[in-house]
Amino acid sequence: MLVVVAAIVAWIAATGPGHTSSTAAGGPRSAAMGKPAPAGSFTTVTGRTLDVTALRGHPTLLWFVATWCPACQSGTRAVARHLDELEAHGVRVVELELFDNLGQPGPSVAELARSYGGARYGDPHWILGTASARLTRAYDPRAYLDIYYLLDARGRVRFVGSSPAATMPAILDRARSLS
Repeated sequence: MLVVVAAIVAWIAATGPGHTSSTAAGGPRSAAMGKPAPAGSFTTVTGRTLDVTALRGHPTLLWFVATWCPACQSGTRAVARHLDELEAHGVRVVELELFDNLGQPGPSVAELARSYGGARYGDPHWILGTASARLTRAYDPRAYLDIYYLLDARGRVRFVGSSPAATMPAILDRARSLS
């Protein structure tokens, strides 16, 4: 518990106070149900820089993880196990390490996926990467270790949750409604 509190304090100190609701020019906009997913960049494990807006056109499970988090590790295993079902509903998975891993050491997101995703690592419907500081602030202003957003094909937030290992039935149910 102390490690979690220290990680949150370190992340807040690094990003500054008051950043969670900033909408001033240049400030990040927080993700909200029914609204367009905020723009922001991430770098894939292959080195490409993408923006969340580039995900439009396909329903997407946009998931932010701390790679040292046991629930995230279990969630990676669950996503790998259910990837075929998600793909059947047209949903791709974008799993992103939170900026600076919330200030804690841990494996890279690629190492996490290799360890817990097994043979599914490298699947074209499972994009892995690292979120920028701005993207992390927009989607995880409270520094949760494990938070996801289910986006429809138009890039609107349709469902927000945590711990895919525990909530996969709800993810799959909502994925059906998007296809």
